[in-house]
Amino acid sequence: MKLITIAIAFSLSISLSIASELTELYKKNQTPTYTELIAHYQRLADTYESARLLDYGKSDSGEPIYLFVVSHSGIFDADSIQAAGLTTVLINNAIHPGEPCGVDASAKLAEDLLAVGVIPNTRVVTCIIPAYNIGGMLNRGCCSRANQDGPEEYGFRGNAKNLDLNRDFIKADAENTKTFYKIYHDWKPQIFVDAHSTNGADYPAEMTLINTVRSRVEESMRTFFSSGMTNSLYRDMIRDGHSISPYYHTFGDTITDGLMEYMDSPRYSTGYTTLFNTMGYVSEAHMLKPYPIRVEATYSFLKNVVVYAQQNSSAVLSIYNNANKNIRKIKEYGINYKLDTTTNLEVKFESYRKKYRISEVTGLPIHYYDKSTRDTNTIPYYAEYKPEKMIRVPEYYVLPQAWAAVKERIDLNRIEYRTLANDTTMQVELYYISKYETSERPYEGHYFHYNTEVVKDTQEVTLRAGDILIPTDQDGIRYIIESLEPEAEDSFFSWGFFDSILQQKEWFSDYVFEPKAEKILAENPKLKADFEQKKKNDKDFAANSWAMLYYIYTNSKYYEKTHNRYPVFRVM
Repeated sequence: MKLITIAIAFSLSISLSIASELTELYKKNQTPTYTELIAHYQRLADTYESARLLDYGKSDSGEPIYLFVVSHSGIFDADSIQAAGLTTVLINNAIHPGEPCGVDASAKLAEDLLAVGVIPNTRVVTCIIPAYNIGGMLNRGCCSRANQDGPEEYGFRGNAKNLDLNRDFIKADAENTKTFYKIYHDWKPQIFVDAHSTNGADYPAEMTLINTVRSRVEESMRTFFSSGMTNSLYRDMIRDGHSISPYYHTFGDTITDGLMEYMDSPRYSTGYTTLFNTMGYVSEAHMLKPYPIRVEATYSFLKNVVVYAQQNSSAVLSIYNNANKNIRKIKEYGINYKLDTTTNLEVKFESYRKKYRISEVTGLPIHYYDKSTRDTNTIPYYAEYKPEKMIRVPEYYVLPQAWAAVKERIDLNRIEYRTLANDTTMQVELYYISKYETSERPYEGHYFHYNTEVVKDTQEVTLRAGDILIPTDQDGIRYIIESLEPEAEDSFFSWGFFDSILQQKEWFSDYVFEPKAEKILAENPKLKADFEQKKKNDKDFAANSWAMLYYIYTNSKYYEKTHNRYPVFRVM
C-alpha cells in the first residue's frame, strides 16, 4: 500500500466545481468512467487534509485498486486508528460494475463527509473502495443488464478474468481478492457494506437489504446487530423517505409464502467478512427504479451507516472486541447452515400484484407485475439457520508445505502459524474423503465439490521441516475452520485445491493379483466373510471379476494409504 503522490495526468487539474458536477451525473442517468472517478477522489485527497487516496496494489486488469480514507482525527495509519479507539466503516463499490449506484453514491458521500458539518463522523474512519472490479468497469457498454433501468452506460459483471468477484472471497483466484485481503486486514472494519443493485422480481421498495445471516454472526453480537443496528438502519431509511425491505429471496412460489434471509456463505463478501466478526450488509437498490432514485437510496443507506457508527462508536467497538475474544473459546463450530422452517418472524411487505398473460413472442403464459394493484401482506420471514454438522475444534491444524496455494491464502489472511524446524512424527486425526459430488460444468473457474462426507481416522504421520502448525486460538479461527474443514461448503477442498488426492496412482493387473487375493482371503477370515456376504447381497458385484478383485485390493496392504486421504491434519 502506498500514498499516491504522483500526478494523475488525465485529470489532476480538475476543479472542485467539476468534482461536484461528477457527483451530479447520476441525475442525468449517467455514471462516471473509471478515469473520471479516480480523478474525483484524487482531487478530494489533494484538497482536504482529512482525506487520503491509497494505492493498495493490482487487480487482474493491471490497474491498481485504490482506497479512499476519510479520517477527521488526522490519523491515517490503520494500527494507530485501532489503538485510538475509532470505529472503521469499509464500503465496497463496483464489485458488479453493471450495478454502479454505489459508485455514484460513495462519490457524493466522500464529498459530504469532508464538508464540515454535513455528516458528523469524528469518531468514524470511513474507507471507500471507489471501484473494486476495475476490469469490469473498463468493459463499459449500454446493454449487458437487460433487466435494468439505467444508467446509459455501465460496466460488466465479470472481471478481467471473467470472474464474478462476489464468489471469490475464499478461493481468491483474482488479484482483486488478494488486494482486498490487504485492505481488509489492515483496517479491520467493524462494519462493512457492499453496494449492489437487484435482479429478479418487481416490487415498490427502492432498496432491499441483505444482512449477514444472523445465525452466522458471533453469538454475543447477534442482538446488537439484528435488533439494534439493522433495525435502526431500516428506521433511518424510512425517515429519509426511502422505501426499504428485506432482500426479495422468496421461501415459496408467491410472496405470501414468505421471505428468507439470504445465506451469505464465505464465498460472498459479507460471508467472508463475518468470519472475522465484521458486521456486514449488501445494499440492493431495485434495478427497475430510475437510476437517480437508486443512487439516492444507496447514498441514504451509506450515510446512515456512518451516522450510526458515529453515534454508537463505543458500543460498536465493544461488541466487535468481545466477539473476537469469545470466538476463541468455542469448542464446537457449526458448518453448512440450513434454513430452519419451524420458526419465523413476520414482516409487512408491499408488493405489486403478480398476474399472467399470453406472450406475444412465445404464445405461452408469462407472468408480469401489475403496478396499478398493490398488496400489503404480513408474511413469514425465515431468519434462522441451523448448522448441518458440528465440528469439534482441534488445537491445531497441520498443513504440509506441498500445498503452497493454500498456504498463500493462509498468509494473505494473516493467519498465525508455527513452521516446523525439524522432521517430526506426530499422532494426528485425519479424514478420508468417502463421498462427494462435483458440478458437471465449471463454476467460477472450478469444478465445485459439494455434499462431501468424510471418514475419520487416527494415524501416526511424519511431518517435514517446513510444514506448518496452525493454532485455532486466534482471531481467524472461523476462517481457518471454514477453509480447512473439507465438508464445509466453501472449503478449499470444495473449491478443488486438493483434487490430486482424489486420483489413485497405483493399480494392479488381475492375472498378477488374483493369486495374491486368494492368499489375502485365506489369511483374513473376517475379510473373507465380508467378501462372501457382499457377493450374496450384490448380484452385479458377484458377476464382476474386476470389482471383486478391487474390493480385496482396497482392503489389503497393497492399496495406497494416501488415496482420498485429506492432507490437512488435526491435532486435538
